[in-house]
Formats: sequence, C-alpha cells, structure tokens
Amino acid sequence: MALPQQHGLNAYKQQSQGTAEQLIHKNIGLVKRVALHLAGLFGGNVQRDDLLQAGMIGLMDAANRYDPSKKIPFEQYARLRIRGAVIDELRQWDWRSRTDRENGQQIRAAIQTLHNKNGRMPSEQAIAEELGVTIDRYHQMLQNSQLGNLISLDALSQGESINSLEVIDDDSMEIRAECRERRKALAKALKKLPQREQQLMNLYYTHELNMKEIGQALELTEARICQLHRQALLRLRSLLEDWDRDA
Repeated sequence: MALPQQHGLNAYKQQSQGTAEQLIHKNIGLVKRVALHLAGLFGGNVQRDDLLQAGMIGLMDAANRYDPSKKIPFEQYARLRIRGAVIDELRQWDWRSRTDRENGQQIRAAIQTLHNKNGRMPSEQAIAEELGVTIDRYHQMLQNSQLGNLISLDALSQGESINSLEVIDDDSMEIRAECRERRKALAKALKKLPQREQQLMNLYYTHELNMKEIGQALELTEARICQLHRQALLRLRSLLEDWDRDA
C-alpha cells in the first residue's frame, strides 16, 4: 500500500509533466520564429531542419526548467533557451579558416582604434583604409567572419561571462546590477551607430523582421543587410570593450 506522501509526489509529478507538455504544445510556433530568424543571418548556408530540431530541444528544456515563481513570462524564458540551443547548433558548423577567424578581430580592433582617435564611429571606407584593404575586400572579410559574429544584443547586454539565462536563474543582486549598468552602456552605444545601422538593428531585434524583409524596407540586398548587421555588432562590441575597461 502506497504511503500518502507517495501519492502526493506522484500527483505532483503528473501535474508538472502535464504543465510542461502544455507549454511545449502552446509554444511550438516560437521555435520556428526564432530558428528561422537566426537562419536568415546565413542565407542558404544552413540546414534549417537541424536548427528547428535544436530549437525544439531548447523549448523542451525551457518547459522542464520553468519556474513561475521567478515572475518571468514563459515565452521570454523559452525564447532565450531556444535561441541558445540554435546558436550552439550553428557554432558546431563553424567552417571558418584561421584567417577568417582573425578577420573579425582585426575589424573590431580597427573600429576601436578609429573611434578612440576621432571620437566618432568610422565609415566603412575608413575601416577598410585602416585595415589596408579595398572596400570590396573589407566586405568579403565581413562575409567570411559570419560565424564569429554569433552574438546578439542580448549577449552584448550581459557581457562575455554572463548570459541571459544565468541572470534569470540567479538571484544575485550584484549580477543583476551589473547587467542593468551594461544595458545602459549598450543603449548609449546603439545611439552612436550610423543611422542606417540603427534602423537595421531596430527592425531585426525589435520588430523581428528577417534579413530579406529588412532589405526590402531599406532598399538593399539581403547580402548587404547581413554585412551591415555584422558590422553593427562589431561596432557595438568595440564600444562595450571600452566600457568594460573603464567600469
């Protein structure tokens, strides 16, 4: 004969399992939105089915880990888990050569040098000249460094050593305070971007348009939008590295 405590435990497990299944069923569409939104950064160079599968794993993980007492909406929590799972999948496909890996570092260093020297964001032509390459070669360097730029505004707002999930899962006031200050720094950095890159970031991260849709809105090709997105992230990363040193 089962003990009353065992009956209570079984009932709790059944209820938790049922809640998780409901959350998964209700939010399956979120997986497709997040996965395809990230896939758009790479054009036709990714296997979308693999990304969707990774996203589903992220959703199931979110449903099983979700703690309503944290007062975080499930969709917000799940979006972070799904995005993290998809990015992990993308990073496994990192086919870049050592030279391509170094390109992103060189571009970021050039942006930082010119910004510190002139007190403003450099133009693409100025960055190319600082690197000693033509503007076409600079655009190719941006294109080839794509997987090195698997960062987002979420990641930049948390810093290299902290991710959004840790902030949600951790009750540390110190970590939360650090993230608040970094978000303020990111907001200031966004305002320093060229106007077109500010528009792009707003359309991609706030309105969740894909690269093709943004290209149509700004009357540019999808490939050019991808280049500008990578460039904007490198600009922001450069500015936040200055903030990290001064903090």
